[in-house]
Amino acid sequence: MSQDLSTITNMFKANAQIFEKATQDVPSEKWLTRPGNDSNHLTWIAGHVVVHRAMVAKMLGLPWSAPWEKLFARGAKLVTPEQYPPADELRRSFQEVSEKLAAALPGASEETLSKSVPKEQPSLDGTLGGTVALLCLHETFHVGQMTYLRKWLGHGQTVG
Repeated sequence: MSQDLSTITNMFKANAQIFEKATQDVPSEKWLTRPGNDSNHLTWIAGHVVVHRAMVAKMLGLPWSAPWEKLFARGAKLVTPEQYPPADELRRSFQEVSEKLAAALPGASEETLSKSVPKEQPSLDGTLGGTVALLCLHETFHVGQMTYLRKWLGHGQTVG
């Protein structure tokens, strides 16, 4: 495994630990609370992280899907609370996707990661490896939001 991929793998591991801590012991009824009318709730952010982490696993050959994936796509508008999966399902799905990602990353060859991606696919450098790195950065941003929401909801710090 290249040094770059090793670093990205470790960042995904760190994000997984933060995701788990940020959602631990937050009652499911608080997952839909928003700090402002133009803010997302913990359910949406967690679902968004699950879906995009799964996207990386899919790119590396390990499929995953859920009937609610489109609710958490980039730019998806908030829907009524009953349309979202429960908090426990999101946590289980995150664990499942994380196991797939942990299995996929070590086997990703330099040849695979250096493949060009279509121009419309976000990437740091136009390659699949650049897309994986960008999605890791994207995930880090969102787990940071989750840690903020946890503290704002009155459930303490996640990191530090």
